[in-house]
Amino acid sequence: MSRVSRKEQSRLVNPPPPNSIRFFRIRAGLARQEVGRKLGVSGETIRKLEQCDTWLDADRAVEIGRILHVPYELLGFSYVSHGYAWATRAIPVVGEITANDEVKFVETDRHVAGGAHLPRGCVALHIKIGKMRGLYLIYQKDAQLAISKDILARQGDRERFLVHLVNGTTWWRHIVPSPATDLYHLHSQYLDTLNDVRIAWVLEILGFELPRYPLPTPAQLGEEGGSPSKPWTPMNDGAAQ
Repeated sequence: MSRVSRKEQSRLVNPPPPNSIRFFRIRAGLARQEVGRKLGVSGETIRKLEQCDTWLDADRAVEIGRILHVPYELLGFSYVSHGYAWATRAIPVVGEITANDEVKFVETDRHVAGGAHLPRGCVALHIKIGKMRGLYLIYQKDAQLAISKDILARQGDRERFLVHLVNGTTWWRHIVPSPATDLYHLHSQYLDTLNDVRIAWVLEILGFELPRYPLPTPAQLGEEGGSPSKPWTPMNDGAAQ
């Protein structure tokens, strides 16, 4: 049996979700016994946590995070859909917002760290220009809504929706009704208005995420050896590119 196979195999019939403790422990250059000693437990307890033989609760993750100098939410992170409710979530990056606040969808293998409060099915757009440059706009990919008076009221005076037009383009703009039936204007404070457009559907913006720290890749989480003694550092905007 390979080393990776041993790592992924729990002794429990219904094991808890995977976590990232081993990855960050190895990056910190610490053995299981060292982490256990600092926590006042055995190295075997750390092994059980890493190999999903016991549940990792948020309080224990906080304690381990202090030792490894990693946010506790990140220690509970994994790519499985049934991960810990309190842990960081991997939000797929599906495109970017470019000039004129137009959305350009691009297939990528990148993920940005999202808060545990975000619902399942969220994706991210990288904002490339303007005052919010570097942030990631978050929305639910399969939550398309028809344009309505309620949508217009909910947006208030802000740009709360992504707007997909009948012509196939998508924009991050404020929606203004046109006197003409079924037509709308897409307004921006600093850009020319798009007049008399037909809206196919809209998507509600759930929030914005700052790329506070890099996520380990699936391959990195599967590596037994990792990168010993390589310090963990928060992500800056340049590292998110």
